[in-house]
Amino acid sequence: MRRILTGTLIAASLSLVLAPAAVASPPTQIPFEEVFQDVDPCTGAVHTVTIAGTFFVHDHNGRFVASGERTLSTSSGYSGRGTSSFVDNGRVEMFQLTDILADDEGNRIRARVVFLDDLSRDEVRIDTFELTCIGS
Repeated sequence: MRRILTGTLIAASLSLVLAPAAVASPPTQIPFEEVFQDVDPCTGAVHTVTIAGTFFVHDHNGRFVASGERTLSTSSGYSGRGTSSFVDNGRVEMFQLTDILADDEGNRIRARVVFLDDLSRDEVRIDTFELTCIGS
């Protein structure tokens, strides 16, 4: 039940904030690249992860909406794509991402993050990170 409520809250927040973005000027593009060591959840081996992508940021009088697209690869042979979204409307700050990677053997990794901060209460409502081997 909590997951349904969380999904509904996030969807409602995005729809309220993204509606004005449709008539706004083009977003600011912010390219990035991150390289770090992490553990392959399918094998337990340490590998190097490279993430390259772009954030597309809209500023609407102090309300921010951003989306991100990225490609990912690892030194152990995984590659894939991911997306993210960020909203700060002065009441809540929400970030979520999902990445899916696969290797030639059919192993797949999913990374998911959901973070929701209730700014009016100065309280983190949701803070989850999952790195999962979802098999082949």
